Amino acid sequence: MSTNLNKINTKATAQNQRIPGRKDQVKNNAGGFVFEVTPKNRLERFLILGSENNYYIGGDALTRENADFLIDLISRDEALVQEVVEDVAVNNRAKKVDPTIFALAALFQYGEDKKTTRGLFQKVVRTSTHLFSFLTFAKNLGGMGRAKRAAIAEWYEGKSDDSLAYQLVKYRQRNGWTHRDALRVSHARPSAENANFALGKGVADTAPAIIKGFQKAQAVTNGAEAVQVLSEFKNLPWETLPTEVHASKDVWKTLFENGALKGTALVRNITRLARLGMLNDMNFATEVANRIVSDVPTARIHPVSYLVALVVHQNGQVQKNNVFYSASRKKDWETSPIIVNALEKAYDASFAYVEPSNKRFLAAVDVSGSMNTPAVGLNDLSAAQVAGSMAMTLARTEPKTLVRGFTGSFSKPTLTDLQITAATDLNTAMSNVRNRNFGRTDCSQPMLWAMENKVEIDTFVVITDNETWAGNVQPVQALKQYRQKMGIDARLVVLAASATEFSIADPRDAGMMDIAGFDPTVPGVISDFSAGRL
Repeated sequence: MSTNLNKINTKATAQNQRIPGRKDQVKNNAGGFVFEVTPKNRLERFLILGSENNYYIGGDALTRENADFLIDLISRDEALVQEVVEDVAVNNRAKKVDPTIFALAALFQYGEDKKTTRGLFQKVVRTSTHLFSFLTFAKNLGGMGRAKRAAIAEWYEGKSDDSLAYQLVKYRQRNGWTHRDALRVSHARPSAENANFALGKGVADTAPAIIKGFQKAQAVTNGAEAVQVLSEFKNLPWETLPTEVHASKDVWKTLFENGALKGTALVRNITRLARLGMLNDMNFATEVANRIVSDVPTARIHPVSYLVALVVHQNGQVQKNNVFYSASRKKDWETSPIIVNALEKAYDASFAYVEPSNKRFLAAVDVSGSMNTPAVGLNDLSAAQVAGSMAMTLARTEPKTLVRGFTGSFSKPTLTDLQITAATDLNTAMSNVRNRNFGRTDCSQPMLWAMENKVEIDTFVVITDNETWAGNVQPVQALKQYRQKMGIDARLVVLAASATEFSIADPRDAGMMDIAGFDPTVPGVISDFSAGRL
């Protein structure tokens, strides 16, 4: 006898329906039923992943949602927000710092514990660029108050004269702000020499040497004059030189020899050096490569920055008039294998040492259309590509790892071998994901596939934006079926690729975990969770 009651099934529920009895499930932006993440997880997603891009609702809407969430969370648990902001900033967990700086400005505006937030200011705002971003956010969130002014003043007054002078000449203006504006807003009182320079009152004889060097650098008219100034003032950053001399190889060689081109500055200028043909000199390229790798422990460069540098160096720059990764690229330089190898090594080294769990892993990468949006607000990389690099990192961390991608037709979803192993180079791993960017995502497939093929897996890792809806079985149900059939207490780790509040991981199941992807701590967290160390 036919009855609608036959459609009620708690063991196999279509992903576009709510599991019977699970009122905690919510509908995501794609129409699938998933779970809400904890406030801490959602905050980490926002700070680490940003909110510029989302295939289904757009970056503007997602940003507003996250801003509303942040302000509400500050009113409910200010200490949690302070804790997460400090963790993300101090441990360099985010590629882009603007979300963290925005959260800091929100804490000042809507929080009650101004003393703790003032202490956070010095940990979050490390450069003048960060300071100018804070000023913009603070202005937009209500303007300056006593606590904000005091924090800014402490930023200026807490630095040595030479350290502050470096900030004044390297980052002179950003986002419509100058140091003159910041000093007037905060009433900060650094040394008279630094203050007078920032306020445009001239350079005193007793001013720090780098300010005198800046004054001379601004007057040069050709590369030879610039080299002469750089030979006298060896700590001058490249930003102090007029653009007219930026085409001089001798200038960049001198900056490199002075040690003024290192860390982030070096990685960001790989394209410039390549375009000038300087990396065709294998001796110089080797020196650059050695510095890229040796700078990793102190440079505080996020792994994704190395990915961007690698992709751009090998494939070219995305044209500015285009938005998505599929846009055209321009390349007018030769790729240096020496530099490619160095960026690979630096990427690996930017993750902290991980003690392998030696468990059996299946990493499944979402390669659907929604993952083709730019990762963490960057036009140079898609979310799917960065997801591919994270899968490769897992394979390098854990020796027993299979990597697959969600592919197949709408009527028959499946998993495809992405040809990513521990031996795969980064560019190949990202290309393999990009080249298979099709098909719907059925996040139950890793468990169903392993069950059908009798593959023993201890931990399933799904890298997705959680905007999924396809499949006749929900992932939580598929995992339970796998555990029962295979007799393995398997776990599921979900790496979020977008800063929404959704997750396919069941918060009631201790064997499931949701974490923000594209984070240097991810490999260690996965290994510890799989080994039972968490």
